[in-house]
Amino acid sequence: MRRRALRPGISGRIASALALGAAACSSFYPQVGPSQESCGVEPLHVGSTGGSEYGASAGDGYDTSGAANGPPSDMCSIDAGSACDDCESKWCCPTRLACYEDPVCVCADMAMDVCLASANASPKVTASCWASFTATGNVEAARVACERAWCTGPCAIPAP
Repeated sequence: MRRRALRPGISGRIASALALGAAACSSFYPQVGPSQESCGVEPLHVGSTGGSEYGASAGDGYDTSGAANGPPSDMCSIDAGSACDDCESKWCCPTRLACYEDPVCVCADMAMDVCLASANASPKVTASCWASFTATGNVEAARVACERAWCTGPCAIPAP
């Protein structure tokens, strides 16, 4: 069986088409920014035994002792020390763990904590902190939806 040779210039056209396709695709996939783990806090690793790696950065409030350093099931112990954390532990454990297992959510959670701490009880800034966290992604939105359903009072969650 005789192979048919490509006409001269066809391989060049194919290469041009591929280059054009790659350039066109870049408009669909904009630059996404830094790595998801860029905030320096590693997410909880599901199925780990003993300590979790959530809170690997010292001094950022995420290296707490007790429940946060135990197995994942301990992450929802109702002894966190704040009414909001206790409420979320009791009613929203699955969405809380999903956030702690997701690198983007862990970083967004840390950013929201910093935002809320600097809000100085300003309702407008507080609402902006919660809205920004919620808009980060599906994991964050599910966590806030559960908190709004069960913990609006203890967590002082503003209306959407």
